[in-house]
Amino acid sequence: MSRKPYVQYLQGPDTKMEPQSSYDLSDEEFSFRRVFPECLSERLPIHEGEDTMRERQSSYDWQKSAMSRKHYVKYLQGEDTMRERKSSFKRRVFPECLIERLPIHEGPDTKMEPQSSFDWIRFKINKWRDLTVRPRDPAWQEMVSQYKESIKRKYEHRNESSFSSGERVSLAALYTEPVIIQKNEKGGFQNISVEELFNKLDIHLYYPSSVILQGNSGSGKSFLVQKIILDWASEQHYLKDFNLAFYLSCEELKCISEEMNLIELLSWNCGLSPDQISEMVQKSSQRVLFIIDGLDDLDELIFMCDNFCISSEFQRAPPEVIVCSLLRQQILPRSVRLITTRTEVPQGMFLKGPQRFTEIMGFSEKGVEEYFQKFFQNEELFRKAYECVRVNETLITACSIPVICWIICTVMRERFSNGADVTSVLETSTSIYVDFVSTLLEHHCQGLSQSVPSLLRSLGQLAERGMLEQQVLFDEKTVYDTISDPAGNPFLFKFLLKRKIHQETMFSFMHLSFQEFFTALYYVLLDEEESQRKVRELLHTVERGWALSCWSDRDFSKADVEVRHAKLLQPVILFLCGLCKKEWISSFFEKHNMTVSVNIETHLKEWIIQCSQRYQNEHMLFILHCLYELHEKSFVGKVLEQLASIDLSNILLKNADCWMLRFCFQNCVNIGKLRLNITSDNLKILQSALISCEELWLKVDHITDDTGDLISALGKGKIVKELIIQEQKASQASLKKRIESFCQEIVTSVKDEDVMLCFRFSVSSSEIRPSLLISELTLTCSRQEVSTVNWRIFLQKLQRSPSSRDSSGDGFFLLDVLHSVSGLKKVHLQMDKLTVSWIPTILSLVQAFPSLNELRTNSAISFIPSDIKQCLVESLTQTGWTPTVWRKSVLIKRDKKGFIKEDLKTIKTENIESKRAESSLGQSSSGYAEVFTPECVQQDDEDKHKTKYRFVCPHAGQFQCSLTSLVFVMEGEGEVLYNIVSWDPGLGQLRPAGPLYNIECSAGSVSELHFQHCMIFSEENKDCLAVAHFTGGNVEIIQPLKVTETHVIIDIRDLSIFGLIWIKTIFGFPIKGQVLLFLRPVTVKQKILNVHLLPGNVPVSEVQGWHLDKKYIETSSKCHLFPEREYSLCCQPEDCEVQPVSEMFELDHFGPNYHPTFEVFLDVNVEEVRLGVLDKTRDGKEVWKRRRILLTVAPSKDVEHPAHRRIPETEFVNTHRDELIQRVSSVMAIADSLLSKNMIDREMYDEVHTEKKRTEKMRLLLDAVDSGGAAVKAEFCRLLKEKEHYLVDELGPHL
Repeated sequence: MSRKPYVQYLQGPDTKMEPQSSYDLSDEEFSFRRVFPECLSERLPIHEGEDTMRERQSSYDWQKSAMSRKHYVKYLQGEDTMRERKSSFKRRVFPECLIERLPIHEGPDTKMEPQSSFDWIRFKINKWRDLTVRPRDPAWQEMVSQYKESIKRKYEHRNESSFSSGERVSLAALYTEPVIIQKNEKGGFQNISVEELFNKLDIHLYYPSSVILQGNSGSGKSFLVQKIILDWASEQHYLKDFNLAFYLSCEELKCISEEMNLIELLSWNCGLSPDQISEMVQKSSQRVLFIIDGLDDLDELIFMCDNFCISSEFQRAPPEVIVCSLLRQQILPRSVRLITTRTEVPQGMFLKGPQRFTEIMGFSEKGVEEYFQKFFQNEELFRKAYECVRVNETLITACSIPVICWIICTVMRERFSNGADVTSVLETSTSIYVDFVSTLLEHHCQGLSQSVPSLLRSLGQLAERGMLEQQVLFDEKTVYDTISDPAGNPFLFKFLLKRKIHQETMFSFMHLSFQEFFTALYYVLLDEEESQRKVRELLHTVERGWALSCWSDRDFSKADVEVRHAKLLQPVILFLCGLCKKEWISSFFEKHNMTVSVNIETHLKEWIIQCSQRYQNEHMLFILHCLYELHEKSFVGKVLEQLASIDLSNILLKNADCWMLRFCFQNCVNIGKLRLNITSDNLKILQSALISCEELWLKVDHITDDTGDLISALGKGKIVKELIIQEQKASQASLKKRIESFCQEIVTSVKDEDVMLCFRFSVSSSEIRPSLLISELTLTCSRQEVSTVNWRIFLQKLQRSPSSRDSSGDGFFLLDVLHSVSGLKKVHLQMDKLTVSWIPTILSLVQAFPSLNELRTNSAISFIPSDIKQCLVESLTQTGWTPTVWRKSVLIKRDKKGFIKEDLKTIKTENIESKRAESSLGQSSSGYAEVFTPECVQQDDEDKHKTKYRFVCPHAGQFQCSLTSLVFVMEGEGEVLYNIVSWDPGLGQLRPAGPLYNIECSAGSVSELHFQHCMIFSEENKDCLAVAHFTGGNVEIIQPLKVTETHVIIDIRDLSIFGLIWIKTIFGFPIKGQVLLFLRPVTVKQKILNVHLLPGNVPVSEVQGWHLDKKYIETSSKCHLFPEREYSLCCQPEDCEVQPVSEMFELDHFGPNYHPTFEVFLDVNVEEVRLGVLDKTRDGKEVWKRRRILLTVAPSKDVEHPAHRRIPETEFVNTHRDELIQRVSSVMAIADSLLSKNMIDREMYDEVHTEKKRTEKMRLLLDAVDSGGAAVKAEFCRLLKEKEHYLVDELGPHL
């Protein structure tokens, strides 16, 4: 390129040439446009003068030693980038990458004489840096420093409220960061911090020119951006790239009537002179940040037309036009805009440049606690207030909305100061606002000249005017025309607004949400006719906006205005619904002698029913919030049951949304189709309520094992028929922050009493060899078996599968995953390709699952080779399976003749041996076990403290006791009896590490035992444990097959007494401990709280059995304890007596006698205490953090321990035989299940089936059950609980 076009390129106007111009690359040629983008040309002062055009010999000219473009490209690519063109592309596009590539410029060596063609570029880059990174003018720096100080004075402190006597609080001290999400183009989202708002965008790696921060009224948008401008003035690191930052409040800009230019507007807003602002902006060498707060408050029509825009910061125009021009980059195009808005940015606004769309979700639960602590600034008041909220799920959820969190804190502080009750029932947002208003009326409105009804109507009239005109600031005259004494009104905020030559007094409501609330209150206080008219107009306006928002070809210049206006009026409807809840609100109106229009509720309900049939997504979510504010359970059910589907998939649900949905769904018997977009944390709130859906589709941020509970619901007779769970499509940045889940989608459906489960995966071929890549796993099993599988464990194993595979176990991970899924009928594998390494896995699958009828594989890459086909046929010939191979698919089916009984036994035995081999290799885990609750056998009176457990095993498998955590690996059915006995004190060097179990099994079908340990597992201590086997007066020390994080696994030949022991000292290491509490009355005036410090593997049921005369108090009991250390108990109130003062924790409390470590003597009237456990050897460090313990009246001494109240199946069937005959309706369904398990014979089944009367059918079935023994009765009771749980709950709640 010659010098002339290069200078013209730097000057700018001629650079907008077509892509095929001479500046572009051809083959390996270099494009200066790519190396020096617009940001470079803007920085060069060559644009500012004309004389530079004549000085051809200036520093911008080409040097004689200039290299060719081709060599220059090679230089930019570097030695390491010549092999990879994508790396060099970044250096060509981003100048900063170019500078980083030339460290030679940073030292004195840069002034050397040119020795090669590379010296040219060294000289050029130095010149470029000299021009762009200009030394800052001290006068300019002084002006910026003064400006920053003025920002600090303005925003460092803020008035907390108008009724706090002008109390000012530090913004930084009160600020609590909310949860913010960033939306990406794929429809997904990721959490983002405030510090990351201005970082480079994900894909294109350039900085955003606009950051849009959306949030509902009260979500904390203004508070957040005021904190950002304060952070800039305080020179926080994340804003270091901005020389200047300006804050523009749109609600204030709307009050300016005269025209001005941008410089004058900034001067008006920040207090500096126009000349100072102009100089600051012109000399700014970095980006300028404009914070535009409350875009909704401006006239939207201005933004819809390009004709309104201006092109210079010195051109005069109304403030709305100036803001519009900033947004469209018509002025100061390199500036960055941070925009807050309650609604989505209109499509007609056409923001220019890369954009980041974010939304404030509110406070997390941890954020709520942090806000309470900062608000009260007093540890005692903070604890008292936060505990009141924390125990109330409704309030703690409502506090996720920042403005409601502030309201609740304010009300509590008012009531604490007056000694009033703070436990009033608050369920909805409206009830919280009514409670707040009532509190202020009571404590801060006594001296006002207006009566309360008159005052509320006046406030409502002013609020309505602002809502209809989209106005939040009111001039003094307007306010005094409406309200007689606005200066002393606690609901209004008074401030001075700067004009050109004077200051004007302005008023606003303390928050926009109160303007919305008082508008709704005004409507219900009007006379009947006027009230109905205004409500009808409101509902019509909102629905018209909704209808327009659904039009794809609407006139944006006008329709978007109505759509946004409808969105802003929606909160008024919500408050109207809440004010119709007479049970909560009526006392407020009665107290102040106010009457309420009675027909508003009817209009609202009719409108809700009508709109619920027409709209989905954000409009449906709003309708559901209206139902929650009405809080009428029967009406909620009526509305939802009429809907064929509810689609909320386009909205990421907030914490408050999920709490509302839970209420709605719990009051609806049946929901057709439901689609939700939700985080995995919020899914926990909704999970119990989602089982009322026939078809459920969930989009989650990542699939966790919690979703296993939803899969289990498919087999428990719940309504759910179809379940789809998809993981969000993550952006590139979010993938760097978290490990992407292996399982990306789960699809389940129910058909003909079978459940099909499809798991779709996403794995990287760089992590796993192609032959092992499975993209999809589909399982089919019976519905009744689905409910018995622990799907949480299944999903945990599934997510770990990719990383756990190695060359020695090709494909066997599949067996590991499927081990816990009983009753498998079909398995379908979608893989990259079928190789020889898969054949052992296929053989293991067909042998391990007797119920399996079909196995199918499908390869994505290539056809099945003939050698693999032949190998499959030969391998499966002797197993009773027939393979069919076609192109890329293999279908393996069981032969019609099936297996004979001896074949099944052979396969079962081989499977058991295989499992033992896996255990010896360290691959067995207690996590696969099926959990059961044993029957607790009643002991004699003299042994009433001792519990004996009974387990009737129905089939081979792995089973875990829910009371003791013992795991039995069974080779077949059989009865197991076990109980805890005392350790012999004369063990010598043997140190007990767990309870001592006496275990019996007459059938001899127990092959492995897994004992729960209390060790905190690590590589250092994994060899510390063994098992002592006591038999015939001798002790055998058994080395474990494996030690897992929770259990010690041993193989056994016969049964007697077993217990864990320490074979190496672990003192100096902590163990898993637990703190158990029991309350006992002593006298009419006193009670004692027993506190037990115990190892974590002591069964709670055993301790309860020893203290039948005391009340067990459930609390979070887990902690870490050091053996041989001294601990003390911290108790409040402090006047409670605790004995002993301290106690040594010894690792020998394994029963069967359990004595308390501490006793707390309490007055009988004490209803709660706060307890904590302190480690005295570590300066009183809390090992069990202080918590609130609620004390209730202890039961009488004749109340049995819960385990003894469990009714054995035999006793239940015998006791309630007559009731069962008369009331059981699912006779044939139970009979079908028993027949399928071979628990009743075909002859007896046919008798039941041919009998016409239901009662006689049941009588015959009970006869068959009686003849089958304990195992059949146990299965009958399980089926009865599944089919008719209401009957079982009534007859035997502890079955």
